[in-house]
Amino acid sequence: MLLQHFQEYGWVRVPSAFGSDAAAAMCDVIWATLAESGIQRNDPSTWTTARPEHLQHLKSDPVFQAIGSERTLSAIDEVMEGQLWERPLDWGAFFLQFPAGREWDVPSRGWHLDGNYLGSLSPACGVKVHAMLTEVNPRCGGVNILSGSHRLVHKWFQDHPPAPGARSAQLRKSLELHPYLRDLCTPGDPAARIARFHELMEEVDGIPLQVIENTASAGDVILMHSLVFHAGAPAAHLGAQPRFLLNKDLIQPYW
Repeated sequence: MLLQHFQEYGWVRVPSAFGSDAAAAMCDVIWATLAESGIQRNDPSTWTTARPEHLQHLKSDPVFQAIGSERTLSAIDEVMEGQLWERPLDWGAFFLQFPAGREWDVPSRGWHLDGNYLGSLSPACGVKVHAMLTEVNPRCGGVNILSGSHRLVHKWFQDHPPAPGARSAQLRKSLELHPYLRDLCTPGDPAARIARFHELMEEVDGIPLQVIENTASAGDVILMHSLVFHAGAPAAHLGAQPRFLLNKDLIQPYW
């Protein structure tokens, strides 16, 4: 079921991949570091930076190794479909977002994919690993994913082969010529965009597409195909608590 969902939609959630207790211990380490710059866990008035940075020195802290549990590694093995890959030395970059903004929207900017635009659909040319350290409810900082878009990207470049040597920026511009992706990347009425892209599934070229939020419980892992279009976290985070996650890309030729 896990592989089938990944192949169909380009992403899959692995519940309790490393456990909520381990996630809480990781959050403790992050909060201790944030306190050094005046961001206090129990004082929301100090949460004035929406996306704190400069936390990469924490990657080597042993507490984060718990992300690489047997359940996490087994799930990665499954979506790799037998490809060899090397366990990473760390589980990636820290993506933090604090509550901010008042109006949630489906973004029109920032849509991209990580990896080779012309990479393999199956087995996957790469996998993005999101280790979720906090609970993420709807409209509370979840990354926007265009579910099913890995298949759309692959089909587009089969039907529209790029010129030899085309660079990523050129390939991205080519993709944005697709009518659905062009509309997604064009600003418009927020309510209409939510209704079309987020609340409804739209079948395009035989592929079901829908913008979903990367919601989760603390300790979950979300795996995404490297050809999946995503837009990072929206400007608005309407929850009461920050969202913490680690982002790691396992992309050819690195395995």
